[in-house]
Amino acid sequence: MNDGYVISTDKEKLDVSIIHDYLYHRSYWARGRSFETVQKSIVNSLCYGLYAKSGQMAGFARVITDYTIFAYLLDLFILEAYRKQGLGKHLVECILNDPLFKDIRFWRLDTKDAHPLYRKYGFTEPEFPEKIMEKRNI
Repeated sequence: MNDGYVISTDKEKLDVSIIHDYLYHRSYWARGRSFETVQKSIVNSLCYGLYAKSGQMAGFARVITDYTIFAYLLDLFILEAYRKQGLGKHLVECILNDPLFKDIRFWRLDTKDAHPLYRKYGFTEPEFPEKIMEKRNI
């Protein structure tokens, strides 16, 4: 990647403490998520770490998928010190263009405020919202 940034799916490189800190303290969607829950979600997902030339983690995202039909993009963030460089856009593009997902028919993500960003990558409101259901155990 340009400017020495690297994207990797190697979970050994992930700094779970940084991921947990961001999700727990600064995200609106995972505020209060326990360290153990973050660890378990990483173990059970395909994760993408974004790293600066120094090796420092700059961003993160994960995908839950069957690699055939459905993929759910979530927990995507760029740390504050690395924003305004197009890194979030690049991370989304790399994930959506990963050859692992060449057969995916349905992508999903949830967002409160980034609709314009994700529309650039083909995401839209559900075509048939009357067919979508969810169950929340909160």
